[in-house]
Amino acid sequence: MSRPSIVPSVDEFRLPKFDFEPWSTRSSVYSQGTTEDEKALIDFNKCVSESAEDWSPTKKLFAVSTCFLVVLNSAIASSLPGGAVSYTADYFHVTDEQQYGLPISVFLIGYVFGPLLFSPLSEMYGRRIIMIVSFIGYTAFTFGCAMAPTWPALLIFRFLVGLCAAAPYTLGGGICADLYSNAAHRGLAIMVLMIVLNVGPASGPIIAGFVSSVSWRRKYWVALILAGVSFIPLLFLPETYGPVLHARRARAARTWVGKSAKPTPLVSNKQSLTKTLSVAFIRPFRMFSEPIVLATSLLMAMVYAIFYLFFEAYPIIFGGVYQMSTGVSALAFIPMPIGACLDIIIVLWWERYLERAKARNAPWAFNEEYRRMPLACIGGPLCALSLFWLGWSARPTTHWIIPMLAGIPYGMGVEIIFMALTSYLSDGYGTLTASALASAAIMRSVLGALLPLLAQPMYGALGVGWASSLLGFMTLAMAVVPFLLLKFGGGLRRRSKLCRQVIEKKEALEGQV
Repeated sequence: MSRPSIVPSVDEFRLPKFDFEPWSTRSSVYSQGTTEDEKALIDFNKCVSESAEDWSPTKKLFAVSTCFLVVLNSAIASSLPGGAVSYTADYFHVTDEQQYGLPISVFLIGYVFGPLLFSPLSEMYGRRIIMIVSFIGYTAFTFGCAMAPTWPALLIFRFLVGLCAAAPYTLGGGICADLYSNAAHRGLAIMVLMIVLNVGPASGPIIAGFVSSVSWRRKYWVALILAGVSFIPLLFLPETYGPVLHARRARAARTWVGKSAKPTPLVSNKQSLTKTLSVAFIRPFRMFSEPIVLATSLLMAMVYAIFYLFFEAYPIIFGGVYQMSTGVSALAFIPMPIGACLDIIIVLWWERYLERAKARNAPWAFNEEYRRMPLACIGGPLCALSLFWLGWSARPTTHWIIPMLAGIPYGMGVEIIFMALTSYLSDGYGTLTASALASAAIMRSVLGALLPLLAQPMYGALGVGWASSLLGFMTLAMAVVPFLLLKFGGGLRRRSKLCRQVIEKKEALEGQV
């Protein structure tokens, strides 16, 4: 009995980057059976599947820019009620001021559950489909906010908006990791992502402050217009997740060869959706057993929660102390994104300094912890400085520009902490980056949802100076995390089962190419 027919050549497949070895040199990849039982087994381990890392710079730029645009929608929506919620509360006759923070808090609760859903689904079906489907939901529920008939209905829609908005927020770092294997390029992409995440929330109260005086619903219509513009490039977003691209190539090759062709074990059948979700829902919480994930999540959660507390505190400070209107007091957020943009100078300087150290073979420069962690070491003190500055300069006798400028060091601190620690997690957890970032997102979203609710009673009881100082001392306590990781992070990664599994899997795949 003759052997099965030879697999078609690269040209016949008309698919990029397929490289099959001749069957004559690979007797192990197929079985020489009899009659109809013969099966041609295709060794897809030896197929070089298309990788997002190999795309042209233009295609990468389009993909990452589209991701940033969708993330910007999410970031603006998170703080959109901030600074102008009083107009909404008056419309619905809400008199309890402690409820003023609920439209932001319930949105952030959606951020808690969103990563649990979208992160595993993205690792099962890919980034593209999850981004598109979640953005459709985000747009629909934003429309619901604009048309909400009651205060409870508005809160429900805000939760659902936050749930859907969590997808780009969570997957953004994963997409950057998919596109850029080079640590320097990946770090630059994540830095821009962090700037977007800083600029967006600072823009929300400004938009709301100036349009809500006409109607509180107008801020949601503005968000809908931005969503409509963003949806056009999103439709053309290519898939970036490596395992999904590999599986697609395997299915395409099987179609060309015929139904009798079967993949070797690397391309296995997908688990059931129920099993995948049940495992992945647990994974982010299991990752809290990783000291690196726990420590970085705590620090990011603290500075993130204080950032969202400002949306309740700034109207108290600038509206109360300086008697500014809602729209004008919202302009106090402008220094924060300015500070975030200044981080570009610091990061680029650090990159050059690190490269020069490597060129002269300085031992410390080849330590993985020194790639980003020194940047995070300055972020915590900058945030603490900003809080003390804000608290003790906000006086009727002091010009309003002085406390407003305190936002610059806070914007610098938040940006540089998130950029450094997100890159650190991406470098350590590879294809599990989305799950690691989901763990961090859960913790910071929980604290971010709770802390703004304390703004009114805390600033009312302690005053602007001591309330801000209390937050400053808490930030200083957490600022030791990067210093500890700088010293002990390498040992923690070497003892981490997940980090070792990621390294071993990457080495195995590289050995099969």
